[in-house]
Amino acid sequence: MAALSLLVSAVALPRAYAYPLLTGLGGRDGFGVHMLHLNDDESSTEIDLSDAFPNGLRFFGGVFRSFYVNNNGNVSFGGPVRTFTPEAFPIAGQRIIAPFWSDVDTRPGGDMAVTWQLATGRVVVTWHDVGYYNHHRDRRNDFQLILRDRSDVARGAFDAEFRYNRCEWTTGDASGGQNGRGGTPAQAGFDAGDREHFAMVPGSRTDAIEGICHTSNVGTPGRWVFEIRDGRVSICGNEHVEEPDETCDDGNRRDGDGCSSRCGLEPGGAQRLPAWALPHTNTPRSAPTGP
Repeated sequence: MAALSLLVSAVALPRAYAYPLLTGLGGRDGFGVHMLHLNDDESSTEIDLSDAFPNGLRFFGGVFRSFYVNNNGNVSFGGPVRTFTPEAFPIAGQRIIAPFWSDVDTRPGGDMAVTWQLATGRVVVTWHDVGYYNHHRDRRNDFQLILRDRSDVARGAFDAEFRYNRCEWTTGDASGGQNGRGGTPAQAGFDAGDREHFAMVPGSRTDAIEGICHTSNVGTPGRWVFEIRDGRVSICGNEHVEEPDETCDDGNRRDGDGCSSRCGLEPGGAQRLPAWALPHTNTPRSAPTGP
């Protein structure tokens, strides 16, 4: 099972607000002119991405020129996903990018919204100040997915960015939650829909996922950035050598320490890795737990 564990950089913050979302995109709140109606568990119709990504998005073995925006904190390729309790990656049938797969409920209205906006080389999807099932608005989450075309690197290549501005709940009532917590909490990451390949943000489907506003894989709390090349999620800085994209991984994205910011060996560098950080194979393995 090709599981990837992403690097966490924990930073203590005094409140639930973290990284600002992109705005100025038009629409009611500046997050885009396209919006789902207030709902629970619904999805957009198929959204054409060909103007934004002329070469398509190469993702886990397929090339996609459309996707679906799902109310429950994710986008999917090939069809909508209306499941409200996040299934543990890897799952079958649907390729998914999920900044925060959870039971979002926007029916209370007000400033809640799920929006998207396309531009040349970019699509931005925003779940703005959304509540949780069933009709709850006492706690809010505010997060965003940004996909950027990187055809300058390789045909169909793209970057994915998760931004988290407000993180106050993890779980809807129907997922076993009480007051927005407990039960089966949210999941964040990428899934190939083949029951094998996936990449999951640490803390997913545990209470720790509420702290995603305070963590990062690029050193900026509330911001996670991923490179998708040749359909694979490249995650430099997670202390796993993911062949063939990496020749080293020392747990950071800095140059000058023997392993570069793109996880390539620098002149005179050595693979400074913990014993468990073996080259990637399809054989299941587990990272150590504890401090």
